[in-house]
Amino acid sequence: MDSIGRERGRSLKFVQIVFAVLALLSLVLALAVSTRGVDWGLPESSTYPIALAFLLVGAVDTILLYAWERIFQRSEF
Repeated sequence: MDSIGRERGRSLKFVQIVFAVLALLSLVLALAVSTRGVDWGLPESSTYPIALAFLLVGAVDTILLYAWERIFQRSEF
């Protein structure tokens, strides 16, 4: 039974890392699009909505990270 507990802990850590990396990547992309979007050929009028979308994705990833942790802790017996 101890191996199941270790595997659950490892799984939780993996999910936390994935969600954290996705959230961080989204925030970096939001910053990059907002500062360099025009240089990359994006119309100036669309850089704000694209950056906002990346920012919202980063926020949702962070919320999911906390929600997943709370759900996982409740499912333990």
